Amino acid sequence: MAMTSRAPAQKMAAGALAALTLMLAGCANSYGPGTASPGAVGQASTVYTGVVTSVREVTIRSDNSIIGTAAGAVLGGIAGSELGGGSKANTAGAIGGAVIGGIAGNEAGKAVGTRRGFAYIIRFDNGEVREIVQGADIYIQPGTPVNAIAGADGWRVVPR
Repeated sequence: MAMTSRAPAQKMAAGALAALTLMLAGCANSYGPGTASPGAVGQASTVYTGVVTSVREVTIRSDNSIIGTAAGAVLGGIAGSELGGGSKANTAGAIGGAVIGGIAGNEAGKAVGTRRGFAYIIRFDNGEVREIVQGADIYIQPGTPVNAIAGADGWRVVPR
C-alpha cells in the first residue's frame, strides 16, 4: 500500500522536474546587440560613435534565479516529504528537501542563464572611454568603428 501512495507523488515530482527544465530554458536571457525587449519598441535611443580599442571575453552570469529557487524548493519539498514513516519524519524531510531543492534550483537557474560575452573598451569621438559588455552574438575587432547605442535595454555595440 505504501508503494501505491508514493507512486503518484513520484510521478508528480517527475512532472514538476520536467516543467522546471522547460521553465528555466525559457528564462535564458539574450544579451546581444540583435535583441530588443518589448519595452524598447517605439523608444528612442541615443547613438554614440567611437572605435573599439580592446576586447576581452567574459562570462555573463545572473546573480540569482528566483524561478529556479522556487521550483527547486517545491520539487525538493515534494521529494523530501516522501522520506520517513511518520508525519514528523515526512515534515522534516519536506523542509530539508525544500532547502536543498531551493539551493540546487537556484544554481541550475543561474547555469541556464550563463552565457559567453565580450567586454568592449570603446574610445568615443568626444575622447571619453567606456567599457560595454554584451553577449557574444557578434565579435567586433579592435580598431573597428562602432555605434554604441544607449536605449531602454541598456547599451548595445554594433559595427558602423
